[in-house]
Amino acid sequence: MNLFRKKTNINLSNLISENFIESISANYLSKIIYVLFFVILYIGNQHFVEKRIRQINTMEKKVEELKTYYVTTKNNYIFSKKESEVLKRVRKIQLEASDVPPEKINLEK
Repeated sequence: MNLFRKKTNINLSNLISENFIESISANYLSKIIYVLFFVILYIGNQHFVEKRIRQINTMEKKVEELKTYYVTTKNNYIFSKKESEVLKRVRKIQLEASDVPPEKINLEK
């Protein structure tokens, strides 16, 4: 019975021992390294993509804010160019609209 226990007793130290590492052939080791390389590459790519998605989302929010700011500013500008608004501002500095239409000046060459 003791003989059976000794043969089936597998410890972590036995798996990591030099005998285990030597028992893996170069063919399996190269395949394991090949798979690990692509796993690491995949994980790195996923982190990169998630970072880019977060950046895109923040940039989209900023673009929306800038669009609303642009529209608001444009509407305010268009409103301030109206003749009635210009007359209100001009009256504050005590100017009045002229009743005489502008005259065209002709220069001879």
